[in-house]
Amino acid sequence: MQGHITRRGLLAAAALMVLAPGQSLAAGGLRDVTPQDAFGALQTDPSILVLDIRTLREFAAGHLEGAIHINYYDRDFAHRIRALDSTRTYVMYCQAGGRSHALMRAFSQSPFRNVMHIPAGFSGWRRQGLPFVK
Repeated sequence: MQGHITRRGLLAAAALMVLAPGQSLAAGGLRDVTPQDAFGALQTDPSILVLDIRTLREFAAGHLEGAIHINYYDRDFAHRIRALDSTRTYVMYCQAGGRSHALMRAFSQSPFRNVMHIPAGFSGWRRQGLPFVK
């Protein structure tokens, strides 16, 4: 019985870590951040790479300056993600958080360990009035 309670507690704790914004998603720095926090990190550390996983049409309508565009729906998406340097730090987003959330789950099972995910997506970035380019 004791072991069962412990496992249930561990599962609940793991679920809270995934669902709580701003909390670590996995050891090593996979985490959700607000658009403001991502902007601050990019201002502070110019070595951070920006990863935009939206469609080409979404990307063309506006994106974070210097963003690497890899369309989530492209056939070679997984190959292109694996080709990225997993030792670098990334800020990653999609339009509203769904696609990027799925990629964060995949990152938790990969060598990537320094990824800031913007769950509010590019839509949240724009709502906050943060800068972007077309």
